Amino acid sequence: MKPLAHIAYAILALSLLTACSRQVNVKIGVVAPMTGPLAQYGKDIAHGAEIAVEELNSDQFTINGKRAHFELVVEDDKASPDEGKAAAQRLIDAGVAGVFGHFNSGVSIAAAPLYAAAGIPQLSVSTNPKYTRMGLKTTFRIAADDIEQGATLGKLINEKLRAKSVYMVDDHTTFGIGLAEEVAKVLKAKNIDPPHESVEAKTADFAALVQKIKDSNADVVFFGGDEGVGLPLLKALRKAGSNAKFVAADAMCDRSTVKNAEGSADRNYYCTIAGVPPSWLSAGIGFTQLYKAKFGAPGPYSTLAYDGIHVLAQAMQEANSVKPETYLPTLAKGSFDGKIQGSVEFDSKGDIKDGTVVIYQSIGGQLTEQRNLL
Repeated sequence: MKPLAHIAYAILALSLLTACSRQVNVKIGVVAPMTGPLAQYGKDIAHGAEIAVEELNSDQFTINGKRAHFELVVEDDKASPDEGKAAAQRLIDAGVAGVFGHFNSGVSIAAAPLYAAAGIPQLSVSTNPKYTRMGLKTTFRIAADDIEQGATLGKLINEKLRAKSVYMVDDHTTFGIGLAEEVAKVLKAKNIDPPHESVEAKTADFAALVQKIKDSNADVVFFGGDEGVGLPLLKALRKAGSNAKFVAADAMCDRSTVKNAEGSADRNYYCTIAGVPPSWLSAGIGFTQLYKAKFGAPGPYSTLAYDGIHVLAQAMQEANSVKPETYLPTLAKGSFDGKIQGSVEFDSKGDIKDGTVVIYQSIGGQLTEQRNLL
């Protein structure tokens, strides 16, 4: 080989080595139900995270003076605590620097000790209060919890819908039971003590349950849980001729829920989301345009995942490190720019400060934000 060729190759090798030394690769885990009845929520989360990563990579985001290249490692927890723990272990083994997930409260609670043992920050949208009350330093919640969501739902039922008679049902999950308990606290404080059923999808007798609801003359039915029980209950109510207002929370507040209800949720249907919609801030409008161009209309958790990835990245940047043990204290005590949520800070438990709960009403089969009902 000619001397000039030697020099050219040496320069090329040095350039590649220098470029590599100026880049830090960051893996972030995203885990939620990607298959099964709740798959739409998981896909919304993954898509929101993908938009954030593409934005960070294209903006040449830096950490400790080095350009950061972010990569998502997506896992399916199938909305199951056992599958969630297995998915968590796979993420830990893959060497992720942080995790956004899980969606279901029972799954987040089951997986949290694994992330804690590995020292990996877990940022979740799960709303059951227990998630951030296990004494783990790695658990963070980027949405309002069910104490806040339950208070909003109770106020909606009592003060806005002016319920004369209420019937409560939950799906016997950690999320459903916990949320129903919080709503019941609010109603009982107003001297309303409604009947309450806890049922499971595999064993529920919806016809008998609906008859009990009709016999009670309930004009409002509150349901705590997800679509596995919520949709069959709603459809059975409408089939039996009940026009009672149906009130649910964030696991039944997606456009796919209304679509899957096959007309049963086109009216007298209310639900809540623990998070700010993209329409509230100008940055959210840009996010919505990007998301629509690639995936269609964003779901309620697309925005939270998008913000969550940015929050994790900013914590790493402020700490000058992608090592979990180094940036974890910064995440716990810092103030971050939630592109859609606005300022994001966590309290001593890991809960977001000043969490927001938004009420939606189905009008003609379209979920529409109702600020007048807050």
